Amino acid sequence: MVPVHHATLASLLLLFTVPIGWGQSRYDRLPAQQKIDMISEGRIPAGTQVVFPQQDVNAFVVAKAKEVVPDGLRDPKVEILDGKATGRATVDFVKMRHAQGQDLNWLLSKLLQGEHPVVVTGRVQSSNGLARVDLDRVEIGGSSITGRAVEMLIRAFVAPIYPQAKVGESFELGYNVDRIELKPGLARVVLAGRGPSAPQTGKTQLRAGR
Repeated sequence: MVPVHHATLASLLLLFTVPIGWGQSRYDRLPAQQKIDMISEGRIPAGTQVVFPQQDVNAFVVAKAKEVVPDGLRDPKVEILDGKATGRATVDFVKMRHAQGQDLNWLLSKLLQGEHPVVVTGRVQSSNGLARVDLDRVEIGGSSITGRAVEMLIRAFVAPIYPQAKVGESFELGYNVDRIELKPGLARVVLAGRGPSAPQTGKTQLRAGR
């Protein structure tokens, strides 16, 4: 699923071309992982705006997915739009759960056996060091799911991998990140101009799955 939650943060940090008029920094051409590491280690000056092109985000997501979910997930892809992001992947929920060393109950294993195309779209709001991710749509095999079914999937498949992932509630970005702005084909991470050091709680979100 979308890392909407770096689910969340890390996946939402990356995209395709930088439109004319956006401020660029000397860090923009670095690989996505290196930029994330430098932000989390405090090696980028306060007030800097760092751009993540969509193609870099997708390269990061593919590499990270192999580490975090070695079996049961393939062809992950993120599309970043204006204020929202859509994640797509082909998922075998049973294999994914087995890769985590756990089993599904009999009913879920029957309902979810085999590979399914999964599409997740979420809106991102971010300012003053806080962010919130709200899911607009979740599809499995072309069928939309809502409510408790989505909550069950998050508990069963997202929480074991990203235990600090939060959906529908605000969370701290950490690392002196003021906000994350999503525009078609890119994400821009804006560091606060000045202020106290960011709490260590942000480290898990930026480095989720590492």
